[in-house]
Amino acid sequence: MNKNIFLLILGFFFIAIGFNGVQQYITSYFSYIGFINVGFNSLILIYLFFVLFTPLASIFISKFGAKKSMIMGSIVYSLFIISLLTKNIFLIYTFSILLGVASSMLWTGHGVYLIRASEKSSFGKNAGSFVSIFFFSSAIGIFILGLLIEKVSFTLPFIIFSILPLFGFLLFFELKDIKSQNVKNRFLLVKKSMKNITALKLSSVWFSQSFVFGLSLGLIPLTIKNVLGSSYISILLPLFYIMPTLFSYFFGKSSDQKGRGKIIYLSYALGISGLISLYLSTKLSLVIGVVLLALSLASIKIITLALPGDISEDHNLDFLTGLFWVIQNIGVLGALILSRFIQSNAAYLISLIIMLLSLGILLSVFKTNFSREKFQEIKLKLSEQIK
Repeated sequence: MNKNIFLLILGFFFIAIGFNGVQQYITSYFSYIGFINVGFNSLILIYLFFVLFTPLASIFISKFGAKKSMIMGSIVYSLFIISLLTKNIFLIYTFSILLGVASSMLWTGHGVYLIRASEKSSFGKNAGSFVSIFFFSSAIGIFILGLLIEKVSFTLPFIIFSILPLFGFLLFFELKDIKSQNVKNRFLLVKKSMKNITALKLSSVWFSQSFVFGLSLGLIPLTIKNVLGSSYISILLPLFYIMPTLFSYFFGKSSDQKGRGKIIYLSYALGISGLISLYLSTKLSLVIGVVLLALSLASIKIITLALPGDISEDHNLDFLTGLFWVIQNIGVLGALILSRFIQSNAAYLISLIIMLLSLGILLSVFKTNFSREKFQEIKLKLSEQIK
């Protein structure tokens, strides 16, 4: 692993401990202070403005570089956590909006930087390293913050955790500034990316991943409680962090060596089988479903990070990455909104349909042929259409 990839992963390690730890307890915190709906509204604002500003983030990254984008985005994570402690709804909503904008800068920048700082032969391996450490640090943050809240309530732990993203902010200054080649009309390239049929079809991978896991994970704890009992929630839900931590590097390295197609087929097979098992909701099928869906998460995350490098050229990487993040967060928003109305096993059926449709669309693009030659063909096609 080269120095820049190491620093990138380490920076997100601290951001994940701090922010993902707090994010897990946002709804509990607002329930504790008597603002039950504020947590949900805050999440909607974050993802809404993430979607709205990602096209502008891709323009910024194309002009000034992913390094500057990540530096600017990472600082807001600490400010958002501090805003929660003010208990001022206007301020909380304001920083939720700012965090949505900052997230578009941070995550679009991350996707672009990971590809530009990697050799072509190591997209999957580096993506796997990132996913493994990111989920590991998220689990650490959630576990430690939970222990602290239990002992001293919310205020002091939130203050401590607001400091951690600052380490990521500082580490990003040490990254090499890798910029894209100069392009003339960035707004035109954004428009071409957003309207490109091939790119939109490919983005179904990002949509299905975010929608399926957003909608299903909201229901899974309830299903576990009803079928197995509340005590099993703390046993089964951590698998969604353990599996990516243990297997993402393996999936990523395998995708570099054996081809991305095998991991694509594997991730969809695991996800579809997992959703069917969860829908059946027997004791055994529930456990099997959680394990399969967690493994699917570990593998599909590799695809969403490595695929932009396989299908883009330097001049359109920023804009295609921006498109994929827009579609992914539309999936999250859709899952958040639907989860308010659907709290039954019908959610698993909807998720299953979304995943099957996504696989069908992806196969129509690749003509069921995930060879390296087919990836190169799509790359050349997009290069001609988005320039």
